[in-house]
Amino acid sequence: MRIFKSTLVGIFLLFAGKETSAQNAMINILTQNAGIVKKGDKLFAEVSITNTNSKGFIGTYKLKVKISVPKQIVSIDSIDHILPTGWRILSNNGSFIKLSNGMDMIAATDNRNLFISIVGNEVGGLYTISGQLLFSNGTAPGVEPGSLKNDLPGDNHSTTTCKVIK
Repeated sequence: MRIFKSTLVGIFLLFAGKETSAQNAMINILTQNAGIVKKGDKLFAEVSITNTNSKGFIGTYKLKVKISVPKQIVSIDSIDHILPTGWRILSNNGSFIKLSNGMDMIAATDNRNLFISIVGNEVGGLYTISGQLLFSNGTAPGVEPGSLKNDLPGDNHSTTTCKVIK
């Protein structure tokens, strides 16, 4: 039993050491179907989150993603999102959705793709859909403010467009 506990402590220290090294996360957002959706139909906004660090992990409950849509013409669906294992929705009011990486630790140079379901409500566009990467302190449920050591803020925001047709 003592060997088992020592092994667990060693593994924890290995990951904790990697997590405290310099980190950077990047967001990119792109609407499928060139951002064109028929009124009443759905399309996905594909959100890619990448750990650009070549050595360190991004720990659990460290990332928060906020996606905002132009509520004049579209809304974020309450269902039908496709999220990686461990990710969770923190809030969704139809015009923005906040998500957390929850129990998903992201390895060095790895990425995650989130598919956010968007509904076309009114004909119009082109309008901007915005994605923003925020950080938490690493404790559940991932809503408290935090940071990544040496994060580059220039890649924490991304935009795409959408247009609703008849």
